[in-house]
Amino acid sequence: MGTVQINLSQTQETLGYLRREIHARRTALRNDTTPAALEKELATWEKMIQELQTESILEKNTRMRLLYEVSQELNTSLDWEETIQTVIDAVIQLTGAERGMLVLKEDDELQTKIIRNATGEPFSEEDLNFSKSIVQRALAEKRPVLTSNAQIDPRFQGSESVFAFGLRSILCAPLIYRNTELGVIYVENRAQTGLFSPDDLAVLATFTNRAAVALANARTHQATNRALTRRVEELTLLQEMVRDLNGRLNFNRVMERSITWAIKATQAANGTLGLPSPEGIQWLSPSTQITPADTETAQKVLRRRQPDFSPERIILPLMRENRPLGVFYLVAGEEPFTAKELELVTRLADNAAIAVENARLYEALLQSNQAKSEFVSLVSHELRTPMTSIHGYSEMLQKGMAGELTAQQQQFVEAIHRNANRMRILVKDLLDISRIESGHLKIQPVATELSAALEAAYQTVEEMLTSKKQNLNVELDENLPALLADPDRLTQVLINLLSNAAKYTPTGGKITVQARFEPDKPSFVHCAVTDTGYGINQVDQRKLFTKFFRSENPAIRQVTGTGLGLAITKNLVELHGGEIWVQSAEDMGTTFFFTMPADCRR
Repeated sequence: MGTVQINLSQTQETLGYLRREIHARRTALRNDTTPAALEKELATWEKMIQELQTESILEKNTRMRLLYEVSQELNTSLDWEETIQTVIDAVIQLTGAERGMLVLKEDDELQTKIIRNATGEPFSEEDLNFSKSIVQRALAEKRPVLTSNAQIDPRFQGSESVFAFGLRSILCAPLIYRNTELGVIYVENRAQTGLFSPDDLAVLATFTNRAAVALANARTHQATNRALTRRVEELTLLQEMVRDLNGRLNFNRVMERSITWAIKATQAANGTLGLPSPEGIQWLSPSTQITPADTETAQKVLRRRQPDFSPERIILPLMRENRPLGVFYLVAGEEPFTAKELELVTRLADNAAIAVENARLYEALLQSNQAKSEFVSLVSHELRTPMTSIHGYSEMLQKGMAGELTAQQQQFVEAIHRNANRMRILVKDLLDISRIESGHLKIQPVATELSAALEAAYQTVEEMLTSKKQNLNVELDENLPALLADPDRLTQVLINLLSNAAKYTPTGGKITVQARFEPDKPSFVHCAVTDTGYGINQVDQRKLFTKFFRSENPAIRQVTGTGLGLAITKNLVELHGGEIWVQSAEDMGTTFFFTMPADCRR
């Protein structure tokens, strides 16, 4: 917005003076001047009047344009402080005031927010003198106040500030929005009297009407921004807290971190967390500030499931599905607690309660898993000895070491031997699963040739392959490096995959083992075991590596199995740092892919 110099009141005064002068000259010239000379001089004066009238119209148009431009800024800008500075600069420019200011009413007190002088710069706060009586009058009457000389204005004879500060020309218009007094726009000139006119009053009233709406909108916008910022900060805090609490589901750690976050969120001086116990409340970190009366209050809080709040202290229950898990005890710091802190810590407590419950459930799960693993281990060890005996004696009977058997006895002994062998495999798998889940299964990687592990695995499954007349093809890259693997566990992986392929491939089928090494991916060797068996549907593939899973496919279901082999295989491959996955379709065979680390030390 360009600078426009306007002094419409001075123009009007000049016009009045000229009219009076014309009248005087007309009387004087009528007596001793010829009509021609008189008309010539009068024409000169009339021309001056026309020019001044034209200038006055231009000034009015300029004033209206300036008013429009500033009004547009008020309507479109939410940066109210910057906009109101423009308004005050415009009012000073329009009225010829010495300086102006914005005075807002906050908590029933007048607060000066923006101060500007005729050059558009803020003036010193030491020179911040204005008439509070005039401001209060404008607010009380809800209408503008204009005085051409406050020193002699009878309305302000009792105002100390008017006389003390030497105030003269003053124009003050209230900012009213929905019948609420927001503040005033105040302009003044301490040196000149009669500076402001009723026209100036009308202009300022127009500005203040629009400014009041802009101020209300800006305040709403600022309040919304502050609320949004505060909400984002709270959500960020809650997100960080949830991530921290759920990072490690250790019950004691969750307890300690919960109260730490509560103290941080509320800026409390200190605090602690109490847990219900048969004796009453067991405080996590007992403090001398916690009195027996506080403990009694905490018990009431847990019983009533409602917080006990004061500016000095918050005692808040941690609730989960209407069950009290504990209680926060927070002591205010330098600033007293407000409803805002109570609201925030309540939300925090809800999230903390979830983490506390999760930690409790996780510990219970760990204990349950530990008990289950111990039970499986105990039972497996107890079964191993009798199953070894049954397997050994049945084998001796099969070989006739206790005398020749009849045909029926031979069938019975074979059934015993076959089922004892199944039980022996089941016991072995159960022991492996128990060790994996308890973290006791360890591997000892060494340089291992895949061909050697494959030969050992073949010896185990050879009988199965032969009985079903299945062909085994082996395709290993010539440049295949040694693997960095535990030889026994690598052999176990191959046995599980080969025996699975043999079991779920019809008689006369084909099984292929492939291994390749990619020089651009030197860290791992890629292996695959492919069969021409029944195949696996997409639904079953998603559950394939879970414990005890057995497909509902009748062709697969009729084959005996524990549902543990692939779960063990997956864990063994991953213990080596490799991966395992499957590609299959029903009646199209299956390929199990897995990777093993190459021995890069050579």
